[in-house]
Amino acid sequence: MNNLNNLTKNAKIIGIGDDGIKTLDSIIDKIKDTMDIEKISINQDIDKDYVRGLLDGVDILTLTYSSKDLRSKEIVKAIGYMASERRVLSIGLDSSPDEIKDDLGLNRELKISKNIELIDLVKMMVDSVSDLCMINIDLTDLKELLSTDKSIKYTYGEFDKSSSYDDITKLLFENMKDTGKEFIDKKSIIFVDMDENYIGEDATLIELNELLNKIEKNSRSKAESIFSLYLRKQLDAKIRVGIIYN
Repeated sequence: MNNLNNLTKNAKIIGIGDDGIKTLDSIIDKIKDTMDIEKISINQDIDKDYVRGLLDGVDILTLTYSSKDLRSKEIVKAIGYMASERRVLSIGLDSSPDEIKDDLGLNRELKISKNIELIDLVKMMVDSVSDLCMINIDLTDLKELLSTDKSIKYTYGEFDKSSSYDDITKLLFENMKDTGKEFIDKKSIIFVDMDENYIGEDATLIELNELLNKIEKNSRSKAESIFSLYLRKQLDAKIRVGIIYN
């Protein structure tokens, strides 16, 4: 287990059951420097004291599991409901492709089986509220974005310098996915990770504004839009962009 104090934000990811742990192991290299990591087998005893210990100091919680596994769902529910009591933002990444209409007590459930890049978007969300983020957002913005009983739309992409902002915007909207068809159209967040050498420090905000304007122009949403910007030293002169609408 990592030390939360060494991470950029008090975030934790927990793999639950065989399938959940398998999913976690497949993405661990992407998130090990951003989130604390735990694994729970289906044979473990899960009582309130254990769950409280899991949630101590945590602001953002991500769970990987399969909703086909009944014991895993029981564990997710136990953690999800206590996370709700503690006002921890909770995100479920379900490896089962089947739509199962069970309330697991989480703020948002997503099907990672259909889009493994979801973990990149979750990582961007965690980093967006970090003090290390050049232009960060507030945790309450993420909660407002995800904690609704309606659907969300989301997209993510990684691009190099050969892609124009028109190309980036076009691909982002072409790859937009949704969790349903009912939206409250209240908030959208644009997450941007950029290599510090992508365009040069002096032009960063000017270029970012151009990209944001193109995204806004191509969006049909009337939602309030905010953004984050994280400058990185080792991103191979690339830019990553994620967008979520509720």
